[in-house]
Amino acid sequence: MAIAAEGEPQIRKGRLAPSASGKLGRAVETVLGLVLIAIVLINVGNAAGRYLFRFSVTGTDEIMVFGMIFIVVAGAVLALARRTHIAIDLVPTYASARTRLAVYLVHDVVTFAATAYATYASYSFVSRIAALGTKSMTLGVPMIVPHGALLAGFAAMALVSLVYFIRDGIAFADAVRRPNPGGGAS
Repeated sequence: MAIAAEGEPQIRKGRLAPSASGKLGRAVETVLGLVLIAIVLINVGNAAGRYLFRFSVTGTDEIMVFGMIFIVVAGAVLALARRTHIAIDLVPTYASARTRLAVYLVHDVVTFAATAYATYASYSFVSRIAALGTKSMTLGVPMIVPHGALLAGFAAMALVSLVYFIRDGIAFADAVRRPNPGGGAS
């Protein structure tokens, strides 16, 4: 991120709230890491049992898939909250503070629209699955559990992007009210 010139507002890339990068964020990362390690251990144990002892634990594939869904969804929310997701920052890096804020606002709107639509679609799907009472084939886990995780993740990302839009909108309004230090276009 470019350093703001004198008189331009300081824009911190990311950091929705101190907790997103502080203790809560680190706790979420730790839990996600432990879940990933558990998935790897389950996979190794199951493969060893299958090939060495001709024995396989039933349901391990479902456990691993559901665990990976949890990791991806929680990680996506955390990455969005920190603004560390994959992005092309060429324009914001070299732009003035006002232009950078405008780009962030467009990003916030697009992200909110996409995640709000995904939340709606996911809710519709989860509602249908709940009505059918669909369960996983091996463990009998209600399928609203993994699909509900996606619903919760999309809803959380929509909320994060809405909070960013409000925060960036306030910062943009402040930047517009401030006179441009260079006198040129912003």
